[in-house]
Amino acid sequence: MSDAYESVELKSYDPVVVTLEEGKTPQEEGERAAYIRALAAIELSKRVQGVGNPRVYESAAEGLKAQAAAQAKASGTSLEEALAKQHVTLAQYDRMVRMQAADMVNQGLALDAWARHFGIEPTEDDVMELLETMSHGEPARLLEQIGQDAAQLEALSLAAMRYAANKHLAMQAVIA
Repeated sequence: MSDAYESVELKSYDPVVVTLEEGKTPQEEGERAAYIRALAAIELSKRVQGVGNPRVYESAAEGLKAQAAAQAKASGTSLEEALAKQHVTLAQYDRMVRMQAADMVNQGLALDAWARHFGIEPTEDDVMELLETMSHGEPARLLEQIGQDAAQLEALSLAAMRYAANKHLAMQAVIA
């Protein structure tokens, strides 16, 4: 992990408070747990202190833009045309994507800091649970594919650590 990530700390390592809204909280156990993890990560990201490398934020925004452009192309249109249909200018879209990317990066940085603080390392079960969510029921096959690419393996390692940290965070959370 780079120094840019390691310089980021949290204002507090106390449990987060997660407020579940009536009617918005999934009832199925797995969906409910994922919902709580998502809310907990959002709350934790509000505690980030220190600034990560600005290139990380820019890269995340460019990645989100590339995904949106690919989705538009797969639908037989361009990103610009899709935005125009929604009455969104490129400048508005750029601002929205930068905010979304910053939120996404800050959540990752917060989970990294949480994992460092509590010495969290992912277990094999954490890796397989994460792969299950990514693979639509074929985690072993996906792991085999990822294992052939060092960059993807490194990304999986980071994702698994964040997943384990997020599970720990959610277990410590105060549910309101």
